[in-house]
Amino acid sequence: MKLIRWSPAILGYAIDNIRGKIADLRELGFADPVKMIRVSPEILGLRMDNIRRKIADLHDLGFANPVKTITCLPSILPCHVDTIRGKIANLRDLGFVDPVKMITSTPSILSYAVNSIRGKIANLRDLGFADPVKMITTHPAILGYAVENIRTKIIGLRELGFSDPVKMITSLPAILGYAIDSIRSKLADLRQLGFADPVKMITSLPAIMGYARERLLLCGKIVMQLDDDGTDGMFAQLLRQPRAVIDAIAAAQPRTWSEVRIIVAAAKRNAKP
Repeated sequence: MKLIRWSPAILGYAIDNIRGKIADLRELGFADPVKMIRVSPEILGLRMDNIRRKIADLHDLGFANPVKTITCLPSILPCHVDTIRGKIANLRDLGFVDPVKMITSTPSILSYAVNSIRGKIANLRDLGFADPVKMITTHPAILGYAVENIRTKIIGLRELGFSDPVKMITSLPAILGYAIDSIRSKLADLRQLGFADPVKMITSLPAIMGYARERLLLCGKIVMQLDDDGTDGMFAQLLRQPRAVIDAIAAAQPRTWSEVRIIVAAAKRNAKP
């Protein structure tokens, strides 16, 4: 019923035509045509030769996998190719070197008005970010964040003890996507594990915030059981290891970092074909 409310024209399509459109879309490589149509019902009104042409046009514009791009943002299909071409040109004018790569990673960028993107760049500068274009290039999802939420995230990080949230976010823009409660919990976990200054740890290695809690706890327990000093650095190195290697280290229960390195080296040798 919701689909019909969004697009009453669906009532005018014969069920066999809808079934045929779904089959045709599958033949073109779309794994879930029903979901696509649910998101963008107007797809049912497009001729298949137009859809094939749109795929070809996107490929000509530089998109390596147009089907994947369309799957992420089905509303691209009814959109005229000149509109997409214009959005790419506008992004270049704003300073983005590879708009196609950005759109490929975050297709929803095509739905943002150029003035909105320009405004977001200006807002980020006002918040203290020296190079908003570089930030957005690294993490295009920023374009979808409300400026008030970004401001609130900066305030929240300061309240957690981070002296320069802007610098942290600049080094890892993905931080803007992390919930403050999640960051607070990770700080508490690190303190409980025995790390003296979790805020300092995360400040020097913001990527810590992107790891799952279970991985942080496991690596933290391994490191805190070692007899060596310099646990912060060892913890950071251990986090980057493949999960199978971390599990092997945990099972071996090493007492020194030298033993950890031996286990890592052996696991890498065994992983080679």
